Amino acid sequence: MKYLTLIRHAKSCWNDESVKDHDRPLNSRGLDNAPMMGRFIARTYLGTNGVTALLPMPDRLISSTALRAHTTAQIMQPEFGVGSELITLEPRAYLAEPMTLLQIVQGFDDDWNHVMIFGHNPGISEFAEAMLKRDLIDEMPTCAAVLMELPWDAWAAADWKESRLIGYITPKLIEKRFPTGHEPKQNASTND
Repeated sequence: MKYLTLIRHAKSCWNDESVKDHDRPLNSRGLDNAPMMGRFIARTYLGTNGVTALLPMPDRLISSTALRAHTTAQIMQPEFGVGSELITLEPRAYLAEPMTLLQIVQGFDDDWNHVMIFGHNPGISEFAEAMLKRDLIDEMPTCAAVLMELPWDAWAAADWKESRLIGYITPKLIEKRFPTGHEPKQNASTND
């Protein structure tokens, strides 16, 4: 089995129209949501709070070269408890269409069991929906994550409509469930 986590970049800033799309930074909401989401994924799915991990630790964090996606990966990476050397910038992931994302996934090293991709809408949402065999997701809001299990031992075998949804998380879902701290308790195990 291979595991793929798709993360849409956190909320970015549109205040300065002179800044190119590729270079837009995160706004304050994005800077708040990214660590919260990273912590939730780490504690709920990766076992960083002492509970049994549902997924292996990520072997690679693949990010679009856009500042907003790369910054989201950089903020989440320490929450996952992995080194910054695992972040790889992938120019093809910037505003990628689903077919391009599939080609990226098919080229992953088979030594990697769990890969996270940090990308953009509409492509990342469309890619998630195209990969899942049963579960439909809505358009991913900023900083949302889709965690899936791929039924292959080789990334090159990745194809449409064959993956199983493990989790779909958005910042608003975390805020609703954990309104006072936005995080699960240290010993809690949830499967959102």
